[in-house]
Amino acid sequence: MRLIFLSLLVLLSIGEIDAQIDEIKVVNDEYKPYLYASSEDLEWFINAKFGAFVHWGPYALAEVPASWGRFGPRPFAGKQANSGVPELEYDNLYKNFNPINFNADEWIKMVKQSGAKYFIFTTKHHDGFCMFDAHNTDYKITNTPFGRDIAKEIADACHKYEIKLFWYYSQPDWHHPDCKTENHERYKEYMYEHLEQLCTEYGKIDCLWFDNLGAEWTDWDTPKMVKLIREWQPGILINRRWGHGMPGISHQGDFETPEQQIGVFKIDHPWETCATIAEAWSWTGAKKVKTYRTNQRLLIQCAGSGGNLALNTGPTPGGLIHPPEKEIYLKIGKWLENYGESIYNTKGGPYKPGPWGVSSCHYNKIYLHILCEFATNTVARVVLPELPNSIVSAKLLTSDKKVRISNMDGNLEIVLPEEGLNTLDNIVELTIQGNAEDILPIETVDDKKIIHVQTGDASSSSNEKNSPKAMFVEGEGDFDQGIKHKTWWAPEKSDKDLWLSVEFEKEHVINYVSLAEQIRNCAIRKFIIESESDGKWIELYEGTEIGMDFSVQFPETKTKKLRLRVLKMADDDVPNISKFNAFNL
Repeated sequence: MRLIFLSLLVLLSIGEIDAQIDEIKVVNDEYKPYLYASSEDLEWFINAKFGAFVHWGPYALAEVPASWGRFGPRPFAGKQANSGVPELEYDNLYKNFNPINFNADEWIKMVKQSGAKYFIFTTKHHDGFCMFDAHNTDYKITNTPFGRDIAKEIADACHKYEIKLFWYYSQPDWHHPDCKTENHERYKEYMYEHLEQLCTEYGKIDCLWFDNLGAEWTDWDTPKMVKLIREWQPGILINRRWGHGMPGISHQGDFETPEQQIGVFKIDHPWETCATIAEAWSWTGAKKVKTYRTNQRLLIQCAGSGGNLALNTGPTPGGLIHPPEKEIYLKIGKWLENYGESIYNTKGGPYKPGPWGVSSCHYNKIYLHILCEFATNTVARVVLPELPNSIVSAKLLTSDKKVRISNMDGNLEIVLPEEGLNTLDNIVELTIQGNAEDILPIETVDDKKIIHVQTGDASSSSNEKNSPKAMFVEGEGDFDQGIKHKTWWAPEKSDKDLWLSVEFEKEHVINYVSLAEQIRNCAIRKFIIESESDGKWIELYEGTEIGMDFSVQFPETKTKKLRLRVLKMADDDVPNISKFNAFNL
C-alpha cells in the first residue's frame, strides 16, 4: 500500500512538473500574434540582399572599438574589461564630440549609390550614449557641442532617398546605474521609453536591430516588448537578438544575424551577415581596410548562400565616411548596376556553395557565380551535378565571349572562354525550363571530394591557439559552407619567411585549393601555393589577394603535402589564415 501511495506521489509530482514546463513553453496568447513579421513584410528584406551599417559615436574621438574600448563595467557581456579608456574619461568624451562635417544627406546619397537598400544606424550602443534626442537622459547627442539630433537627420535623409531605415539599439547599457542590478525594472522602463520614442518620433522605421549580448529574454520581457514595437510601427522587422532562450517558438526573431562570417547556406529562414569593411566596427584610425574585391565577393557569397550582407563603416570623429571605404561602397554600386539582376530578388542556389563559387536564381534564371581562379595552363572548366530541368540557353554576363555547356556522365560541364576571364566573378546565366526556385538544393561538394588534413606545420606560430595544430588537429579547418572558423594560424611578428603547410594521410590527386583569411585581417597581397614531389616544392599558383573566400583550380596534381608561402602583406601586417582546404572535384 505504501508503495502504491509513493508511486501516486511521484506521478502527481511529474504531472505538476510537466504542467510547469508546458506553461513555460507557451508564450501568452496576447503576444503570439506579434512575435513575427508576416511573410509579406519580410519579402522586401529577403529581396534587398544588401544594406549599409554605421557604428558611430563619441568613441570615435578615442579611436577605440565602440563600447568595448571602455575600461569599465560590462553588464550582460559575460566578462569584465581588462584594458581600454578609463571609464570616467570614456564617459565624458561626448563633451568634446563636435562632428562639424557630418551631412546626413551625403551619407544616405552614398548609400543609395552603393546599391544598398537599407541603412542601419547605431542609436545606442552598449556604452549607453544616445545618438538621438532621448527625453529621459542627458547622456545624448543634443548635449554635445554639436547639439543636433543626428538620428532625426538620418531618418529624414533615408525617407528622402527611399532607403529603408533600421535603428540599431543595444538593450544592455554599461553606463546606466540600474542595468542588471536590483533596480533593473527601473532600467527596463527607461529602455522602453527609448524604444517608444525611436518608433514614434522619426517617421517610418523598417527594423529594430537589437544587440542583446548574453541577456535572456526574461531580462526585457521580450514578448511584451515586441508587441509594443509592432503596435508602434506596424510591419516592422526585428532581428534575432531580442533576448536569448525564449522557449516554445519556431525561431528567434524575424531573421538571423551571423557576425563577421558568411552565413551557412540557408534558404528557409532569412539571415543577414553583418561585417566590417575595416578592422573594427567603429573608427579606430582607418586600420586594415579590406579591399574592394574582398567586400564585393562577400556580398556575392552571402547572396549565393541565401542571405543578405550588412556592410559596416565607422565614420571619422568629424563625421566623414573614410574615403577608401566610401570608394568601396561606390564600386559595389557600380558592379550592382551591371550585375544586380544576379543578386537582387534572387534565392540562394539551387547549387550549394563550393570551391568553384556560388549560385543564385530567380524564376527561370540560374546565375552561376564562378569565383575560383584558374592556374596557368588550366582549362577554365567547372563540373557540377546535372540539373533536373532542361537548359534553354547559356550566356556569360561578365564578358562578350561565349561559354560552352554540355552534359557529361550525369554532370553539367561549364567551359569558360580562354580569354576575357574576370578575376572577380564570372557570371554564367542559365535559362531553364520551369522555375529554378522550385529546384531542391544540390550538393556540389561531398565528403569523398574533400582531402582531409592529417597535420600541419608552419614557419612559426604566435602562440598555441594560433598554431597549425589548433587549426587542423584541434580546430575547425574543414570545408563547412561558410561556418565561422574559430581558429587560425598566425606567425610570430619577427618571422620573415612566412609559410604554412598541410599534410594528408597519403598521396591524393588534387585539383582545387581553398584559402581564407580571418575577416579582420585580410592583408595578404602576394602568395604562392606549392605541392611537394620527391622532396621538392613545385609552384602551382601565384596570386595576390586571398580575403575570405579564395579558391584556385589547377591541373590534377598528386601529392601528400601542400604549402602556402606568403610573400607580401599590406601595412606590415602578419597573415591570419583560417582555412586551408584541398579538393578533388
